[in-house]
Amino acid sequence: MIRATLLAVLAGAMLLAGTAGASAQTGGLVSGAVTGVERNDAGELTAFSIVDETGATHRFQVGADTEYGLENQAGDRWTAKHSAEPVEAARRLEDNQRRFAPVTVSASGGEALSVVQKESGRLETNLGYLFAVFAVTWAAFFAYIFVVSRRQRDLDRQIAQLKATLEEDS
Repeated sequence: MIRATLLAVLAGAMLLAGTAGASAQTGGLVSGAVTGVERNDAGELTAFSIVDETGATHRFQVGADTEYGLENQAGDRWTAKHSAEPVEAARRLEDNQRRFAPVTVSASGGEALSVVQKESGRLETNLGYLFAVFAVTWAAFFAYIFVVSRRQRDLDRQIAQLKATLEEDS
């Protein structure tokens, strides 16, 4: 249901953008969600389109020198040149399209030079840091408990000595 809603919102944004947004990017960086993947008869990626945050659609051709740096849902990074794995490039971009995973495209003259996973501070990429902070926090907590228990034992021992001294004096 969420996917259908997102598709409807995305389709609405594309309709609002109209034909003015359906232009090829002439240069620079564009970030957005993959909306279309075009393959040739051999299943190799030939072009793809993305929609940016303004709703504008950008179509990019791919060449032999196009470089990819994409992640799957588990966070495993895949890097390759288009000339080496054009079928896998199409599959990875289609995976990003299904997951609405944002990508950043560096382009020149309507041809994608590089396609990488957009840096968005996603939770999946920060889980290692979260675990490290969690482990350090628990280690500090147990170290604190250890120090407090030693001090408590020392105080108990001193109280017992004082009691013994008081009983001897009386």
